[in-house]
Formats: sequence, C-alpha cells, structure tokens
Amino acid sequence: MIIVRYGEVGIKGGKRKEFERKLRDNVLSALRRKGVEGRAKIIRGRILVDAPDGAAEIIAKVPGVVSVSPAKEMSYEEIPAYLTDALKGLNPKSFKVETQRLDKTFLKTSMEINREIGAFIVENFGWKVDLKNPELVVGIEIIAGKAYIFLEKLRGVGGLPVGTQGKVVVLLSGGIDSPVAAFLMLKRGAGVIAVHFDQGLNARNVVEKVVDILEDYSPEPIDLIVENHFEVLKPYVSALIKAKKQEWTCVVCKVAMLRRAAEIAREKGALGIVTGDSLGQVASQTLANLYFETMSVRFPVHRPLLGMDKEEIVAIARRIGTYQAFLEYPYCDCPFRPDRVVTSGKLEEFQQVLDVLEREGLSESE
Repeated sequence: MIIVRYGEVGIKGGKRKEFERKLRDNVLSALRRKGVEGRAKIIRGRILVDAPDGAAEIIAKVPGVVSVSPAKEMSYEEIPAYLTDALKGLNPKSFKVETQRLDKTFLKTSMEINREIGAFIVENFGWKVDLKNPELVVGIEIIAGKAYIFLEKLRGVGGLPVGTQGKVVVLLSGGIDSPVAAFLMLKRGAGVIAVHFDQGLNARNVVEKVVDILEDYSPEPIDLIVENHFEVLKPYVSALIKAKKQEWTCVVCKVAMLRRAAEIAREKGALGIVTGDSLGQVASQTLANLYFETMSVRFPVHRPLLGMDKEEIVAIARRIGTYQAFLEYPYCDCPFRPDRVVTSGKLEEFQQVLDVLEREGLSESE
C-alpha cells in the first residue's frame, strides 16, 4: 500500500469531500497515464493506494499531495516480525520510531507504540535512539485498526488538486520563467492550456519537451497551441514603424500576444491568462509596462512569479525538471526589437500608441 498525505485539501470545509475525491481521481489518472494500474480509497486525512512501490514517485508529483510513503499493511502484533526482516542489513548511526494514530479507537497511544517498537529495535539491533536528528525514521501509521509501516517519506507538490479551479491559458516559451509559472498554477488547482509563439530555430521541440515535463504534474494531457510569432506580431510592429513609435515595440508585442491568448482563452473556456513575468527583469516587465500591457487586454492576466527573483525561479525550475530543457533552448534574438525601448513611459504616450493600433485595425477583439 502507498500512503498519500494531503494538507490544504483537508481544511476545505464543505468542499472537503469534493476535493478529496478529485485528488483520488487525479492520483489514479496520473498512474494510468504512466501505465500503472491501482486502486485507491479515501480515509480521513489519507488516501491509501494499492499499487506497486514504484508508483510512489508518480503520485508525489500530483498537485495536492504533500507526501507519499510506500508502506506495508499488517496487524500491530506482526510489526516485530516484519521489522526483523525489513531492517536486516541496515546500519544507521541513529534512529527513532514515529507513530501517527489516525484511528483514535486503537488501544495503544502513539507514545506507547514509539516506546514499545523502539525498545524492540534497540534490543534486537543495538541501534542508538536520537529523537531530534535520526539517520533513520521508522514510520508507523495506525489506520482503521491496521498498522502501516514505512521507512521513507517522499516530498509531494502540495497545493490543490488540478481541476478544482478551472483552466488558464499560459504563454509558454522554452525559457526558465513561463514553465515555472505554469507549474505554480497547476499546483494551485488550475488546468493549463499552453500557447507558444514560435520563432523557429527548433524552439518548438524544446517547448514540447517542457510540456511533457509539466504533464507529470497534470492528471490530464496539456494542450499545446502553437502560433506563428511573426504572423501575430508583424502587423503591430508595422503600425509602430509607420507612426515612428518603434521604441514601444517590446510593450506592444506583449500586448499582441496577450490579445491572441485572450481569444484562445475565450474559445477554450479558460478563466485567465498566465505569464512568466517577474517584476523588473526585462524591459516589458517594468511596473509601468506591465500596467500598460494589462490595460490593453480585456481579460484577467495572472503573474505568479511577479515578486520572485531569478534565483528563486531557477530553484523551482531545477526541482520540477524544466531547467534542463531550457539549456537546449536556442537563443532567439527577436528581429523586431528596436535599438531603444521604453521602460517607464507615460500613460498619455501609451494611449497615443493604442490610438495608432486602432487606426490600423488592431483593436482588441471582443
């Protein structure tokens, strides 16, 4: 059996059962997509999954899961015989027994179990007890009258089950930031539709790899919609050149992408657009320019990385596996980028830019 623990899901009040069922379904869906069959049942505070031990690593990537432990189910009386065999060959410098008694009707308390099983291990293996910083933790959970024994606890993603918060459209490149933004939305329970503006140079292959990695955190396949970078942006850039306002190119190109993303979001029934913007990182991500970009699209825009610095974003990218894909991403120097770009323009100046776009028939679609 695999013990699946969750956190936020358990405090959702009237929605708790709905969230628990969604998490259970997502766990089983994730296993099926990896070719693993399993069964699962919800016990208050836990989901017990009957599947091979190797399934634990798959389950740990399911949003909503806090931690996972491959465990053996047995009666309390069977624990000494099981540990005699299971601990054979191990030689930790120290250990402790850690018990959680989810079944409060069980006659022994957690402290009593810790003392009894700890004493058995000391007597039979001679190991030193260290309650603060043990090298080995022998975990025991008492659930529905049964004991579940485990020696490892895999860290999960945490958050909420995907599908409990609707869908979003993510502007996805092969860079570092946007895949992390997509992951964070999955972690908060939102399904993801990826939109990539392709500049060629084999970049699409890298983006497809990123989507494959992100799908480990999604119970369902992620739709990837590829738009031609040049076809979408060129009319906007031409309008700026005609009006001699090329310095606004970076901002306006972002506006063009957001507007196309909004069209896709409306078609797909998504509830927002997500970007990998981090405040002040590049010209189009200054606070002023983010304001201009947001006011130019009549659709919610979410920026989960806004307050993070690059080191924080890179750390998440490494942890979820998208950073390695980024290393294969071909450098694409945007051909539309002018020599001088606006970083802190004035609202009245940007309004003139919007007027230029409208005269050229580039107003936002309803």
